[in-house]
Amino acid sequence: MPLRRRMLGRTGLCVSELGFGCAAFWARPVFPEREALPLLERAIERGIDFIDTGPNYAAGNAERRLGTVLRSLGSAAGKLVVCSKVGTHATQDGRNFRDWSPQAVRTSVRRSLERLGIDRLAVLHLHGPAPSDLTPPLLETLADLKREGMVNFLGMNTSERDAVRFGLANPLFDSFMIDYSIVRKRNGALLDAVTAAGAGAVISTPIAQALFRPSMWPTSLKKAWELARALKNRRGDLVAARSYGFLNELPGMTGAQAALAFAMRGGNFATAVFGTTSPQHLALNLAAADIVLPPDLVRRIEALPDA
Repeated sequence: MPLRRRMLGRTGLCVSELGFGCAAFWARPVFPEREALPLLERAIERGIDFIDTGPNYAAGNAERRLGTVLRSLGSAAGKLVVCSKVGTHATQDGRNFRDWSPQAVRTSVRRSLERLGIDRLAVLHLHGPAPSDLTPPLLETLADLKREGMVNFLGMNTSERDAVRFGLANPLFDSFMIDYSIVRKRNGALLDAVTAAGAGAVISTPIAQALFRPSMWPTSLKKAWELARALKNRRGDLVAARSYGFLNELPGMTGAQAALAFAMRGGNFATAVFGTTSPQHLALNLAAADIVLPPDLVRRIEALPDA
């Protein structure tokens, strides 16, 4: 079945209910470009038109790779909703740092556009802002970027409740990207608040990085990288996910499909963004959009605590 489409809040943008994340291992040079680019092209062919990335992912390589695909599409690239971020920057050696100053924000957006090879971003999300970061100079700079036509819509990529509340009270912000998965179920309340306010809700990490898979033993470079990332950034998720091993034993679906179907079941979102480096997993994720989980399975997942 073709992917269903949903409105991204009040933006007027109609997007595929699944989005592709140009980040993580997909963006890293050790994952060959000859595999990364066709995978994204295949996702677009299958109906995905919401593409999420960020300037700090693989020190800019994520945006460069996405830009290569956009250029190869020619005029058809204009049908895609390209979303990037600002606030988190990367040094040449890949170290991340935060800078919310007007000059840094403006420079970051300009460089993102150059790497992507486009004139404007459909959506620009602030990357993990704290409420204290949302200063008048930052807001003025964002308004200027929109007024100058460098971005169409502004939003936030955060699950920090006070930051979301601030954004919902400010007409400058139209889109909110929020972590929601089997191990971050409490953020469902944020998705509800966003949609109730008429803004666009984007789910990030809906498969919980498949941290519930039968074994996290690093049998490949990719799995070693994923384990290291989880231990560094999502240790609580990693621990909580071990309670979900039963998802790998369900009939008729994979554990990742069950996790994705759970995240999508409420319908209180516009698109759910996943990342993958596998054509097989891409196909399975697309198929998960049509899976309806049994009520007893939903109740079992809901009964387990979050990270």
